[in-house]
Amino acid sequence: MGYPAPGKLESIYRNSLTEVRELLEKHHGDHYKVYNLCLESNYRYNADKFHGRVAIFPFEDHNPPTIELIQQFCKDVDSWLKEDVSNVVAVHCKAGKGRTGTMICAYLLYSGLQKSADEALAWYDVKRTKDRKGVTIPSQRRYVQYFSNLVCSSVPYSKKILKICEIRFSESSLLQNLGTVQCTVVVPQDSTTENTPKTWTIDFQESCVLKISNPSLSVAGDIKFEFARKSSQKPFCHFWLNTFFVQNSSVCESDGTLLKCTYTLNKSEIDYVHKDRKHKLFSEDFKISILFEGEACFNDDKKSKKQPAAALETQDISVNQHACNQYLRTYNSW
Repeated sequence: MGYPAPGKLESIYRNSLTEVRELLEKHHGDHYKVYNLCLESNYRYNADKFHGRVAIFPFEDHNPPTIELIQQFCKDVDSWLKEDVSNVVAVHCKAGKGRTGTMICAYLLYSGLQKSADEALAWYDVKRTKDRKGVTIPSQRRYVQYFSNLVCSSVPYSKKILKICEIRFSESSLLQNLGTVQCTVVVPQDSTTENTPKTWTIDFQESCVLKISNPSLSVAGDIKFEFARKSSQKPFCHFWLNTFFVQNSSVCESDGTLLKCTYTLNKSEIDYVHKDRKHKLFSEDFKISILFEGEACFNDDKKSKKQPAAALETQDISVNQHACNQYLRTYNSW
């Protein structure tokens, strides 16, 4: 759902906190819990407004959550729904679409209610929107796929340390028009490696390859790549990756000790750029590739066996399915 605004003005075009509380209490009594995904400080409210049943799992708008945050959210939701057959959850961000959909799809996979990322995203599209455009940002959709891979794998998640050696851009005359561009790599503050943004510049009129050396950049876990014209400083695209999933999504080669992986994103997989459907700013075959290096044995997920998304009893799954269906059938227009 959209943000339950306490103020009179914002409640006109968002949700009214008072009306949300009254509706939840009318239909669910004290069996509801509210989840706030907003990182923005002005989209917080006193938990007492919902009798203390508020959990906050914040992340930035138009961006995906970290893998650890997804795991924490799913465990918290699952614990609440298991407490009582009548329990339901109300999840919101600001507009109640992208961030909310990312987390709901993750829980559908965690609980076994949906078996694949595509199924979870399609289910949410139908339940939440009229135009079937629920989670549309490529990085958010990619993280739903990441989490789907994780819950179906016997390999536990860990932050795999890799080195970024090159960033390659597909050549085109349109790309040359951007001139000098600043490339920034951001690792969230809870990372075990670099905590501050690292920035390099590349002149597309001279080269389409940015070499990161002397030294190369070590990263682990969730990483954000952001690109902006030096003249305007305004990003024209960005995307998120997670190092744990790089090997199985890349073209790799190894000499037994060193593994080199090239992770390529097509135009439709790059945030903001994916909106250029008429190819006015970027060519149809525009791509960005990241060259990583790491230990040859850093991820052996291909040898793992599939297992159920989460160790829930059949009864628990039916309870959660009832709760999810009941909630979304009643409130999908919020």
